[in-house]
Amino acid sequence: MQSLNVFHQSVSPYIPWGVLTRREDMVPLKRRGFAASPGIVEGPCTIVRNPEDLHSLHDGAILVCDAPSPVLAPYMRFLRGLVAGLGGPHCIAAGYAREKEVPAVVGVGNLIEAIHTGDVIRIDGSSGTVEIVG
Repeated sequence: MQSLNVFHQSVSPYIPWGVLTRREDMVPLKRRGFAASPGIVEGPCTIVRNPEDLHSLHDGAILVCDAPSPVLAPYMRFLRGLVAGLGGPHCIAAGYAREKEVPAVVGVGNLIEAIHTGDVIRIDGSSGTVEIVG
């Protein structure tokens, strides 16, 4: 029994807050993908699940799609940001984003399942992160 009490006394009575929390843990959602086009943009997002939904885009939208395709090319000039679940730094969407100087992150996985149209997100196209901020 004495060894149990000795062990209990040697353990710190608290765990420092900094050990339990980090900035990444404090945001509701933060995902990492490939940095496709540099820049940081924040605002409400529009989810496009298929090409028929492209009519819902408005000027200055942040587009979140599952798989980028060449169908996006005419819409890139209207976008403020782009997030794609699939793709890599050399995919077609990344090329369009760099050409039009639109911040983009690709290859973030199943982000569409975690967010909704209208959620405010922050895209960091330089570091390849996407997070919900409101």
